[in-house]
Amino acid sequence: MKIKAILLGILTLTAGAVIGGQTLTAQAAMTTDQILQTAPKGITIDNYFSTGNIPGNIAKVGDTDFGKNQAVVLTTKQNQVGAIWTSDDARMNLNEDETASMWMYFGDGRGTSGGDGMAFVMQNDPAGVNAIAKKADGTPNAGQTLGVWGSDSRTNLKNNTATNDNDLDTNAVAKLAIQDSWALEFDTYLNKNNKLNNNTDALAVLKAGNVSAFDQTETGNHIASSFPGKSGSYNKVVGATDSERVQTGTTGGFFPIPTYTTYNYNYSYLTLSHEGVLRDSSFTFLNGGTWRHMTLKWDSSKDEMTYVYNDRPPVSGEETASTGSYKTYTSDPIHINLADLKVGSDGKVRWGFTGSTGSNWEPNMVVFDQVPGLVNAKAAATLTDTSQSDKIIDEATDTVNSGDRMSLNYNLKYTSGRESWKDIVAKLNLPSNIAFKSAKVKYANGDTDTISGLDTSNTTGQTLSKSLENLNTEKDGDTDPNASVDITLAGVAVAGDNDQTTVKQTDSSFDGSNALTSASLSGFVINKVDGAMTMALTGDNIAADGLTGSQTLTEAKDVKITGKISYLTGTPATNNNITLHPQMNGISLPTTTLSNDDPAGEFTYTIPANSIISGLANGNQFVMYATDNNGVNSANDVGYTITLKDGSLDLLANPKATFNVDHPKDLTGSAMTYAADSSWGVQVSDTRGTGSKWALTATADPIISRLRGNLDGDLIYEGANGEQSLTQGSAIIDTHTTDSDNDQVNVTGDWNSDNGILLKANAGAVQGSYMTTVHWSLNNAPGN
Repeated sequence: MKIKAILLGILTLTAGAVIGGQTLTAQAAMTTDQILQTAPKGITIDNYFSTGNIPGNIAKVGDTDFGKNQAVVLTTKQNQVGAIWTSDDARMNLNEDETASMWMYFGDGRGTSGGDGMAFVMQNDPAGVNAIAKKADGTPNAGQTLGVWGSDSRTNLKNNTATNDNDLDTNAVAKLAIQDSWALEFDTYLNKNNKLNNNTDALAVLKAGNVSAFDQTETGNHIASSFPGKSGSYNKVVGATDSERVQTGTTGGFFPIPTYTTYNYNYSYLTLSHEGVLRDSSFTFLNGGTWRHMTLKWDSSKDEMTYVYNDRPPVSGEETASTGSYKTYTSDPIHINLADLKVGSDGKVRWGFTGSTGSNWEPNMVVFDQVPGLVNAKAAATLTDTSQSDKIIDEATDTVNSGDRMSLNYNLKYTSGRESWKDIVAKLNLPSNIAFKSAKVKYANGDTDTISGLDTSNTTGQTLSKSLENLNTEKDGDTDPNASVDITLAGVAVAGDNDQTTVKQTDSSFDGSNALTSASLSGFVINKVDGAMTMALTGDNIAADGLTGSQTLTEAKDVKITGKISYLTGTPATNNNITLHPQMNGISLPTTTLSNDDPAGEFTYTIPANSIISGLANGNQFVMYATDNNGVNSANDVGYTITLKDGSLDLLANPKATFNVDHPKDLTGSAMTYAADSSWGVQVSDTRGTGSKWALTATADPIISRLRGNLDGDLIYEGANGEQSLTQGSAIIDTHTTDSDNDQVNVTGDWNSDNGILLKANAGAVQGSYMTTVHWSLNNAPGN
């Protein structure tokens, strides 16, 4: 004890002492209020939760520096129990996909002095908001139960194997737990007794009375799930056996002879079955003094729960969070039989948190950024290299070339909820080494916007903030359904001084008053290419610098433009290795290569008549750049403006479009879905004036192959109205009301692997080349 005291004294005075291979900076423990001041931003939750009338329940809703009523405090001291439950109106609906997203704090016990932890619980216990794990006398139980699990109420573990009059009964254990429930525990104290592994030691331990051994098969802090009210969640373990020879009578008359009977006894204890275990050898896996993020996702189609721990960078609490990399832990999907939770046809289940401490303790706290059932929302960030056939950049090792044209998209989706996603502010942390030239916002309802404050010369990484419209899937007051928004930025990759430039991951947040979410963009590598080229237009109607030209037409017709590509440095590529990348009014047109029949670097490009729209106030804007087979991009774009007089409603659709060409994937024998390739391009131009309305629908012929016959699959449109088949009927692609005299809608601009026209191949589909014809119909009023 004296040596221990000296060592503790050294730890108190020494900064950066190393324990178990990890640096530990000693400091005074924070108070509950001080820890709450370090909490990340959350949503206000006081209207959704109740602490019920549970005796001794210390749970409460607390304030953080970001606002009042943003945190749940479950425990703060030794020998406590806390529980907080949603109200009836805030119950989760398991008939729908749900998301629970939160920050959790487990104290700074460093795996040695913390305990016992907390649990996320879904339950339909008849006690409702008063549900809690109980002792045999009906009072709340703490310690290893975490306020949710059952317990062995026996004080004497000795059981006669002949009569089983005192055997461990897991049914009785389960009845002391929260009933009709599923729990995900965050266990910060290892309830394990190593003496139970030896029969002699175990006998002495178990004769002394009940033991805490829920985690006898675990090795440390862990996250795991099970069903508290089911007897199968508990294991009876015979830890030791004993026998006793007792005189039970005599025989022999005048000289009696004693008779003896041998009684056999077993001593059993209780362990907990752990499903979907997440663990780590680090003793700061849970209670390391920082706020850790947790996301739970419910898949209603499969009745499965998946949980992801540490899916965002930790935030400093009592300890300073590392600014380096962090490890994310993802569970396998856990199947939950809804009958085990007594879920009715309405799909409703109450949910909340329980927590407990024993002689070891810690502060247990939770801050929510998404509450299940209130608003279910998600965000995704996608970086695309349009110079490399729309290559998706999603790995830190992915490479782009200096000069490549880059497209960065942030997509926000509202999937379900009791309320609209309100007061959303997008806080975008843009990656470095891209000179962004434009930033546009487009909503599902057709509204568009721009973002001010974009520094087009900044390549060191910049932050933008933008307030967004409310999102919802149903009409909310005067607000029409508006389920998603896309923020799209276009720019050019810029290399640093070295041959390769490593660009770091960036994280952006989307904060609403009732839901918060974020999106991460992978880092990537920029290769500095050896060479530089420029391009210029030649011929009539061209500006002196060769960068722009213009022409006015009275009827739509093909327009030929000519130009020349010049290399400033590096070895010029042959014409057949130089590719032109044209766009008309923001819609990509098919790429084309230069012809070796023309002089070196010279080109002729024909702007198709069907891409020219009449009545645009600023004319049709044609833009083009060039790339070569060595990764060299033209340092500049060229532009050409074509004005076609008279207002009209026009549809521009590429005559040929493909699936599975940009990024081919072979059939696997299972059902697969293919996103539209970059060759798809559909734009509606309406120059009839503000307030004009239109609806775009499409049908498709059967998908056939000359060799294979009909494809086992379908062509569908996935959008705000769900899945619609193009081959089985008319699919509503888009509806819109113009808000200007020159209204342009890029219909395919937000198409991705989850949205837009998709090709579904069933498991029986046969590899081959198939074709169909899509029939577009643009009407001058929205359809029903």
